[in-house]
Amino acid sequence: MKRFLFSLEKLHNLRKFKERESEIALGKANASLESIQRQLDETAEKRVRASRERRPAMEISELLAIEHYITRLDKRAEILFEEKAAAELIVEQRRKVYIDAHRERQIMDKLSEKKFTEWKKESLSAEAAFLDDIINSRV
Repeated sequence: MKRFLFSLEKLHNLRKFKERESEIALGKANASLESIQRQLDETAEKRVRASRERRPAMEISELLAIEHYITRLDKRAEILFEEKAAAELIVEQRRKVYIDAHRERQIMDKLSEKKFTEWKKESLSAEAAFLDDIINSRV
């Protein structure tokens, strides 16, 4: 009996590869987004700490230094928010690519399963017919 051979196996493997590649790209985009979010959180913590350092009895030079530091942190936060928005767009684009690749691979999986089921059914019926022929030829 000949073994099962899916005629679109190369295409199936290509779609699996594309799915893996898009999954990796999505993971990298998510990692980038998380990194930006972590930087934003750190910037916010630094700002809170700097604000708490202000006291009424401080010298003006110290107060000015703290204010300049807070201003710089605010500007950094604005830049990070812009980067985060861009990163979110990239994540969304890559998520769509991954979903499409996953869907295409699932279609090929189902087609392969269907073809395998058909092959198995034909194989079993051919085997049954062969056994019937053997039994009938002996009688």
